[in-house]
Amino acid sequence: MMRFHLNGLKCMSLDVVLLLAAIACGGGSERSPSADSATATRHSSAGTNATARPGDSVVTEHGLGPLRAGMTIAEATTALGGALAVPTEYDTTLCDYAVWRGAPRGVRVMVDQGRIARVEVDSANVATAAGARVGDSEERIQSLYPGRVTVTPHKYEDGHYLTVNGVGDSSVAIVFETSKGRVTRYRAGRRPAVEYVEGCS
Repeated sequence: MMRFHLNGLKCMSLDVVLLLAAIACGGGSERSPSADSATATRHSSAGTNATARPGDSVVTEHGLGPLRAGMTIAEATTALGGALAVPTEYDTTLCDYAVWRGAPRGVRVMVDQGRIARVEVDSANVATAAGARVGDSEERIQSLYPGRVTVTPHKYEDGHYLTVNGVGDSSVAIVFETSKGRVTRYRAGRRPAVEYVEGCS
C-alpha cells in the first residue's frame, strides 16, 4: 500500500484521504431537495395568503366587492377607503360617473341622484361571482345562471341583452351585452339605472 508524507506528517493511503475529504466537503453543507421545496412552498403560500382578498373584485347583482348599489356617495367613499370621487360639478339630482382610484381595469361607476347606481365592466379582467366574463358565449351565461336569464334584442349590435335578476330581489340585476354571440360588456346594479342602454346620456 502506497504511503506519502505531507508537511512532515505520516498520512494514510491517498485513496482513503480523498474519500474522507469528499465526505467532509459534502457533509452538512447540502440541503435535501424536499427541504428546499417545502421552504419555497411555505413562502409562496404565505405570500398568496397575505395578499389574496376573495370578493374584492367579484361582481354580483348588488355591485362590485365592497361597492354596493344604493350606497350614498359618502358610504361608498368610506367602503373604498377614500378612493372614490365625483366630479366637482356633479349635480346630485342627476346621473354621472365617479372616479374610483385604483379600480380594477375596465370598471366604471355610475352615480344617480347621489347614490351608487351601477358598475360597468368592459374587461375580461373582472368576473361575476358565478364566473361570467367579457368574451363568454351567450350559452355560457345561460349555463351559469340557469333559468334566470331574460334575452332581448340589442339596440345597436347584432346581439342581445341577457338580463339576470337578483335572487329574491328584482330591484337589482346584471345585464350582459353581446355581439355575435359573445359578451362585450356587462353592468350590475339597481333598476332602472342598470337597464339604461346609453348610460348617463
